[in-house]
Amino acid sequence: MQLDVFSVRPRPRGRACRRRRVPGFTLVELLLAMAALAILAAIAVPAFFEQVARARRVDVQAALMEDAAYMQQYYAAQASFMGAPPPQLPFDRAPRSGAVAYVITVGVPADGTTYVLTAQRAGRMSGDPCGDFTLDSLGRRDLVAGTFAANRSAGACWR
Repeated sequence: MQLDVFSVRPRPRGRACRRRRVPGFTLVELLLAMAALAILAAIAVPAFFEQVARARRVDVQAALMEDAAYMQQYYAAQASFMGAPPPQLPFDRAPRSGAVAYVITVGVPADGTTYVLTAQRAGRMSGDPCGDFTLDSLGRRDLVAGTFAANRSAGACWR
């Protein structure tokens, strides 16, 4: 008996016709999920790091304000911003614990009637577009010239 290679077999009907479905995800479904996660990450990660930088800026601004209050108390006790002992800032860095983001210094001219507090960026904040902060004895808030990006201003950074 010879078998005909081109003969058509009848198709099975009913239960035999159904394919068995294997549980899991197809490659296309996995690729779509990965693409959606990549798009979300591309948006969320820079926004997260900008919020971290903003929190560090707020922290250094609070430290500058507290140091300014200390300098006023020092002036009340010494009748000058230069005296013996010289002023020792209570907060010479920000944040107060953990990795240093800003180093705070005080500058007093020879006449001793004014001061300027300067917060210089350090560590991870060294590339911050807001630059270095200053606060003087008259309460003027500013940025150190040449340290901030062209699209930034003291009003935008001192919020």
